[in-house]
Amino acid sequence: MDTLEIAHTGAACLANLIQKNGSFKYRYDSQEARPLKGYNVLRHAGAVWAMLDVYRDVSDKKILDCCRQATHYLLDTYLRFYRSYNNACICENNTIKLGGNALSTLALVSLFETTQDPFLLTIAERLAQFMVDQRMENNGLVHKRYFKSGKISKFHSMYYTGEALFALVALYRLTQQKYWYDAVRKIENELAPEDYGVKEQSHWMLYFLELLSNYEVSSLYYHHAEKIVLHILDNPEYLSWERSTPIACRSEGLLAFLRLKRPDTIDDKTLCERCIEQIKYNLNKQLGFRLPDGSFVRGGHDRRKNEVRIDYIQHNISSFLHFSRLGLEL
Repeated sequence: MDTLEIAHTGAACLANLIQKNGSFKYRYDSQEARPLKGYNVLRHAGAVWAMLDVYRDVSDKKILDCCRQATHYLLDTYLRFYRSYNNACICENNTIKLGGNALSTLALVSLFETTQDPFLLTIAERLAQFMVDQRMENNGLVHKRYFKSGKISKFHSMYYTGEALFALVALYRLTQQKYWYDAVRKIENELAPEDYGVKEQSHWMLYFLELLSNYEVSSLYYHHAEKIVLHILDNPEYLSWERSTPIACRSEGLLAFLRLKRPDTIDDKTLCERCIEQIKYNLNKQLGFRLPDGSFVRGGHDRRKNEVRIDYIQHNISSFLHFSRLGLEL
């Protein structure tokens, strides 16, 4: 089973779902090919990021061209300035979501790395600064703010903080500006003792901690990641939901943990073997949700089981792509 080809076919499918204006055919019934209502800019940006990740391994020009088109739509439709032209943010339906800024930053950084267009980096830095400016007194981040009134919502996502930290470290990797690194370290040093993201089995936190380990090999950060991974391995209830995306997200998280740099004192060979065994099991389950065109259905036990949505494809192709980089057979 060629896992890179699965990732490539899925990215090509996403490219084919991009419409003339740069938006995706976001959600549809796979059996009737009937478009379904809804749009979410976070998932738009996440899909672009995943496609560009595949492009690193497979130089498919159509994927890159479509990512440019989708990025134009993202900025043209959702980029706003909150109270000042310095405060760039991604706004959808009068709401500024931390995850929108985070995944858009990831997409822009990835596209900049390929095209070297300085405008993309400028906007990414502005979006990142807005995220940092949303820190509260306890170093937590505002997850949702209303654009017109400025009021902070009580809404809290289990994903946004991990997405934001991952995006900020990705920006640091690119620019080497210590400001971004210091910001994430300060936040993570508060989160790690609280076991943030453990019970949520946060794959985004694992992405973040893996990237952070390239710059600081820390027992604190390693054990934070280890706790998330052990929760995934010891509490596999997500498998009983029989839905493609929750399985794919755990695969992504476990793969990020395998890439994480360990302190010299750590010997976790047995844990890594458990991770590889679970990843292979998960990926084989995920193949059951794959359609001939490279897309992935939602699955589950309800009327939405045949639904395709761009984030279902995104998370599945990322997990197959990252597994292919291990050089292992499925």
